[in-house]
Amino acid sequence: MLRRFVIHPTAAHLLMVIMLVAGLLSLTRLNTQFFPDFGIDIVTVSVAWSGASAEDMETNVVKALESEVRFLDGVSKVTSSAREGWAAVYVEYNSDADMQVALGAVESVVSQITTLPKGAERPVISQVVRYDTISRLVLYGPFSEIALKRFAKDIRDDLLAVGIDKVSIFPLRDEEIHVEVKPATLMALDMTLEDIAAQIRSDSQDLPSGDTRGDAERQIRGIGLRQNITDLYGLEIRTKRDGKKLGLGDVAVLRNEMENGPGMRLNGYPAVELHIQRVVGQDALLLAGRVKEYVNDLPSRLPDNLKILQFDVAADLIRERINLLLRNGLGGLALVLGILFVFLNSRVAFWIAVGIPTAILGSLAAMLVTGQTINMVSLFAMIMMIGIVVDDAIVVGEHALVKRSSGLGPAEAAVAGAKYMMVPVVSASLTTIAAFLPVMMISGIIGEIIVAIPLVVVAVLLASLVECFLILPGHMRGAFSMGVQEASKFRRHFDKLYVGFRDTHFRRLVECAIEWRYTTLSCVLGSLILVIGLVLGGRVQFVFFPSPESDIIYTNFTFTPGTSRNKANRMVSELSRALSEAETSFDKEIDLVRVALGTIGAPVGSFAKWNTAWGDHIGGMMVELAPSEQRDVRTNEVIDTWRDLIQEVPGIETLTIQARQGGPPGRDLDIRLSGGEARVLKQASLEVRDLVKRFEGVRDITDDLPWGKQELVFSVNPYGQLLGFTTDVVAGQVRDAFDGAISHRFIREDEQVTVRVQFPRNATSSAHLRGFYVRSQDGLDVPLTEVVDLETSRGFAMIRRENSVREVAITAEVEEVIINPTELVSELTSGGLRDIAERYGIDFRFAGKAEEQGETLSDMGIGAVVGLVSIYIVLAWVFASYFRPLVVMSIIPFAVVGAVFGHWLLGYDLTILSLVGLLGLSGIVVNGSIILVASINDRVKRGETLNSAIVGGASDRLRPVVLTSLTTIGGLVPLLSETSLQAQFLKPMALTIVSGLVATTLLVLIVVPALVAIQADLGRWFGLVSPESRQEE
Repeated sequence: MLRRFVIHPTAAHLLMVIMLVAGLLSLTRLNTQFFPDFGIDIVTVSVAWSGASAEDMETNVVKALESEVRFLDGVSKVTSSAREGWAAVYVEYNSDADMQVALGAVESVVSQITTLPKGAERPVISQVVRYDTISRLVLYGPFSEIALKRFAKDIRDDLLAVGIDKVSIFPLRDEEIHVEVKPATLMALDMTLEDIAAQIRSDSQDLPSGDTRGDAERQIRGIGLRQNITDLYGLEIRTKRDGKKLGLGDVAVLRNEMENGPGMRLNGYPAVELHIQRVVGQDALLLAGRVKEYVNDLPSRLPDNLKILQFDVAADLIRERINLLLRNGLGGLALVLGILFVFLNSRVAFWIAVGIPTAILGSLAAMLVTGQTINMVSLFAMIMMIGIVVDDAIVVGEHALVKRSSGLGPAEAAVAGAKYMMVPVVSASLTTIAAFLPVMMISGIIGEIIVAIPLVVVAVLLASLVECFLILPGHMRGAFSMGVQEASKFRRHFDKLYVGFRDTHFRRLVECAIEWRYTTLSCVLGSLILVIGLVLGGRVQFVFFPSPESDIIYTNFTFTPGTSRNKANRMVSELSRALSEAETSFDKEIDLVRVALGTIGAPVGSFAKWNTAWGDHIGGMMVELAPSEQRDVRTNEVIDTWRDLIQEVPGIETLTIQARQGGPPGRDLDIRLSGGEARVLKQASLEVRDLVKRFEGVRDITDDLPWGKQELVFSVNPYGQLLGFTTDVVAGQVRDAFDGAISHRFIREDEQVTVRVQFPRNATSSAHLRGFYVRSQDGLDVPLTEVVDLETSRGFAMIRRENSVREVAITAEVEEVIINPTELVSELTSGGLRDIAERYGIDFRFAGKAEEQGETLSDMGIGAVVGLVSIYIVLAWVFASYFRPLVVMSIIPFAVVGAVFGHWLLGYDLTILSLVGLLGLSGIVVNGSIILVASINDRVKRGETLNSAIVGGASDRLRPVVLTSLTTIGGLVPLLSETSLQAQFLKPMALTIVSGLVATTLLVLIVVPALVAIQADLGRWFGLVSPESRQEE
């Protein structure tokens, strides 16, 4: 087959065209996004129970749900959150679970629960669908929230119509009709709030009433639904003895209101946000283009005083970072081409260079078939492979040139070069694949992000092998058939210098390394010990996953629960004032702050929204800065200056300011305490917070077990029991009065409207509770304080659980330039955290990034062993020896020398991507050893002495070994020299490969010959004779 492709006049060209066309077509169909798709498969079960405390929700709702869903098939973890009036259980599944089956299983078991409390709403069950942000829109101006919401809904419907997957509106509070009845009026009417609610419910509804029979059937309907205050005003409540009828408007005050919930403000005006998202698998740039086109046309259709602002545009970030990588990739390609034309004959170099786009585009077709996307990680993998992909072609083309120079014909030289190098090249590709594939064993979010690297590596290498053995030989035949190319003056001068260096200085260096082989080995082992000392001594730190510089800042604050909404409003205004002052303190040529969107009643940021209680005492602000590449001021500088200028409103409990993190979720420091009563966990968490505060560089320390409002707890006393009162009866009447009795809900246009019957808001204080009357089953009105015992308590605003165990998380942000997060975890464990846990009788663990780091490093350790064993198996097959592969693989540990020294020299921390680079480097560095040892074996088989074969083999392979390393290094050098902040998190991996290859290239040419000689010594000493030694004999 190989010879057929070589001698066929068009086969090689046609195959190349097919690969190029397939790649270009795939390029138009591959989705473009920032990171690969990642996420967790979750089913949520949420239940609302108006007026219930967090402890009530935990005891009566959460525990009932957890007991049913925790042991379903495929469930990996169950977490829950109980808040005031609401609770949710999150059922997390293994990555291989069938989510449709899982959703059905959860629905089935929840439907069988009969112990949920009376008054709790029906559980809402849904699967969490993975969405990514496209952008956000905010509408603001001198309009009511209801009006803004209607504008937002029109925009949402338009965006959905043009193909956007999801548009969420926040805040999205439902409208309510409040029917406020004074206590004295109820006493005069001899009615309760529930009586009035029932009257409204029975009279305000549309009901089907069957069908008529006979020749003409007709449907019978009863119409009576009252949808506004005007209609409800005349609803009959009671007929007096004198026949006069009392309408609802005669006994109550009716108001249009919004349900309790969060609100937004921008530039002093009410605001509504639209979060525009795409489902996983949709092209981010394509959908962003549709949104941009729509938004550009939108102002002409809105009132002049209604402002619209687009921010958090993910497409801008994606384009910026992808263009950055493409620029660096093109720079790397230019360097690779320059290296090829310097070291090789121009015709050979040209056809080897043609193989680069052929293999890269061919790999795009494989990426499309396997469901991959174009993102920062996959693009980085392609840049990394630009230099590696030509390695195979270099050794094949260079050897074909040698054969042609020895007198073989064009076709015979091309075939001979490919055949001779087939086993070494295929084995080298297999070892590289074996080194990268264990990355696929990494689980969790990190694994989902970096799995693109081995997938791209495999795709590119397979395409490279096709190009190398089916396309390149045909091109080489054509190049050789054009006659002998006259060498240029530069070529003659360069070849003369190269041959002189190879035959003199290099040969003497190899001979010296063989003669002093044990000294050579000792020096290299010493360097390995030195770099291990750099890591253990803290000179080179380890940071798990550094995030790129963020343009988004989240600020959250909390007051004491029960604090009025006015204080939260004041704090949002103060945040805005301080931010404006901070902005003016910097010398700038552009507007530093693009958006400053305040929120009241809810936290900001995805992490805070799921892990923080909501209420009028909570608020925050989301700030978008100018893109990092357009400003000289760093995000952390803005945060520090802003923090210093904020004048806290009296009564504030917590204030946190942090940049949004990219990459895997999780806080820098996340300590979990579990296993005790809520109050025990709270007391322990306060001590842990005090412990964490002692460390410099740790800020924004909070816990997620916040105190709730002051509670008035009642229990029915013996006198109340004698009158027939129960907890259920009393609680129901109190809830109706102070939270409202729900008459009914109906749909008006596309809004759900609730009709709530309640006391006036000025009659719901603690004093009014003590003066409240409850009605017995006999119709007797009795003061509440006579039938119940009241006492004051304080509960919690939110309680979290994991796998049915109550838990509290203490989280903080860590400034990595001051203290390393890994060191902080170690010092906390030994510095008092364990003592606190033992004293309170609870358990502790580290979650967040520390947990992800532990799991990832464990998976990588297993993957490293699998990779090394796989490489050994490949080499043992290639060399038909159990010992020679060890010589080839002995170069792997010394790759660490160059990698660590490079990080230390340039001042970079080791990261998870550095370790991935080391795994891949272990497969790359043995490629040179394979070629070198194969050449030595070939010379031994031809009858040369071992020392002569070692020196001659090293000299033969000097050019391809150096050239393959230089092309790989050249492909990554532009990225390594990139100053953009957005490329910094990728640079450690590039640095690992570049510095590792620089070191191992020298070691391959010097240490491997010494190790081959040492292996021969061991064979003689212990009677172990290798196949090569037998051939020599």
